Amino acid sequence: MEAISISCLKKTYGKTIGIEDVSFDVKTGEIMGFVGPNGAGKSTTIKVLLNFILKDSGEASIMGIPCEDGTRIKAFTGYVPADVRLYERLSVQRLLQLNAAFLKTDMNETNRLLKVFDLEERKVFSTLSTGNKKKVSLIMAMANRPQVLLLDEPTSGLDPMAQKTLFEELKAQTADGAAILLSSHNLAEVQEYCHRVAFIKNGKILSQVDLKNGYRPQKIVMVKNADGQTDTFTFDGESKALLSKLQALSPVDFTVREESMEERFMHLYEKENAQ
Repeated sequence: MEAISISCLKKTYGKTIGIEDVSFDVKTGEIMGFVGPNGAGKSTTIKVLLNFILKDSGEASIMGIPCEDGTRIKAFTGYVPADVRLYERLSVQRLLQLNAAFLKTDMNETNRLLKVFDLEERKVFSTLSTGNKKKVSLIMAMANRPQVLLLDEPTSGLDPMAQKTLFEELKAQTADGAAILLSSHNLAEVQEYCHRVAFIKNGKILSQVDLKNGYRPQKIVMVKNADGQTDTFTFDGESKALLSKLQALSPVDFTVREESMEERFMHLYEKENAQ
């Protein structure tokens, strides 16, 4: 089932294009990676979904509800912004209590997440590190086990252990049927944890890749010739065909490895720049 549906979405800021003709979906029970450089349109797309900013054209909905109906959407959607800004003078405990009251939920899940993320609730928000501020935002977003999570750079500022903890929680939520849209610059985590990924640049979707079903990375082949020169090429075919090509090249040595998500990302963007 499509939890998030986006079709031909467009948003401009005066003469500047924010996003243009953006189309993709996020299904229940999956983490959808959303990858692109700064200013590519990731945050704009998420803010349109939440009705924080108004779209110019196209369609966007969450659980079948148009994004214009922000009040209904926010009732079952969790959101973590890239830049966390909360009441600076309040304690972590008070912020989470207010969040629970707003969500009309008890503190049981909040208290569990506090322990999971090893966060000190007595500290004042303004005194927290960037990573701990992000933990507060994550706990607030996940406290009522939302049907949909929109996460904008959620691991920014988190240490490796906290990142691992976060993805364990996200996997548990998708196992319960949640849908997660994850904007990230960390391509290794996208490749490891996401089911699918959409690449965006200059407000346009360049490609979508299914990482869990039928995804076959290109092979990166390095060959060393008899004269000592090393050449590198990509290969997207069957192993027998690669062996035939290597035999024809007669290298004195060679290595073969799979293309990383970072290399896929760079290839797409270089190809776009060349056009």
